[in-house]
Amino acid sequence: MDRKQQMLSNMYTFAIAGKFLSFTKAAEELFITQGAVSQRIKSLEEQLGFSLFVRMTRRLELTKEGERLLHALNQSFEVIFSELEDIKFNELRGELYIGAAPTFAQSWLLPRLPEFQRLYPNLNIKLRVKASRLDFQHEPVDIAIYYSDSEHPGFYHQRLFDEMLVPVCSPDYFNAHFANEGDLAGQLPSVTFIHCTESLEASEPNQEWKIWLDNQKGEDLKSLNVMERTYLFNHSDMAMIAAKNSMGIGIARVSLVRSSLENGELVAPFERVNSGRGYDLICLNGQQHRPKNAAFIDWLEMQL
Repeated sequence: MDRKQQMLSNMYTFAIAGKFLSFTKAAEELFITQGAVSQRIKSLEEQLGFSLFVRMTRRLELTKEGERLLHALNQSFEVIFSELEDIKFNELRGELYIGAAPTFAQSWLLPRLPEFQRLYPNLNIKLRVKASRLDFQHEPVDIAIYYSDSEHPGFYHQRLFDEMLVPVCSPDYFNAHFANEGDLAGQLPSVTFIHCTESLEASEPNQEWKIWLDNQKGEDLKSLNVMERTYLFNHSDMAMIAAKNSMGIGIARVSLVRSSLENGELVAPFERVNSGRGYDLICLNGQQHRPKNAAFIDWLEMQL
């Protein structure tokens, strides 16, 4: 066995030992002796030039270097075994790990997923919602969909669609606060403003209201203080629930409230403006060609 083959064998042994944090359990898993596991780990540490485990009296702990290597190996093995499944069965099966913002996943993606399930019944979907960006280096995600400004250096990405912003409120709130329909904008200073920061990360909480106001005519609106009476949410669906319950007027992303506008739960008394952002599909460079990723990307394009 040459040096590279030996290192690969040792790395797999390390991955199993790191999973259990036990040489004894790793030996049982690999059907070798505990001494053989210990020898392989020692050999790997010598090859790498750093320690992988802190050997305590009754247990093992990973060093920082060991944690980084174990994470990298787990990701690599997952990709390898998934690819082998594709090759072996010549069809889409295994797992597709998708990351998406909570409200986008709930309001836009989930209602459409049954069709994808019908097309690819042997492909298991793992959907993780997270308002901030997923870290492809530390999370086993295949594809992510972000609400963003199209800046994704080092990644494959494509814009799915642009987003529009529009103020919305309940019919009851509209009737109570916008009695003069000839001067809707003039009545805005008296309302409570609902803000949402989902997927905006470190941006100011009034960012989306500011974008809408900057697109309006009249200096009075542009300088309107939308932080005087406010409710602030980090989840878009919660912000819209607050609006439906007449707690104020919220700034909504049109694609996420279309059904609420159609069924009358919300009304949109003002014009829509472009948010300057949209929904971007992102994956590691080159991974867009993997069969399961390509199938999902092609299917998404058909939904637009």
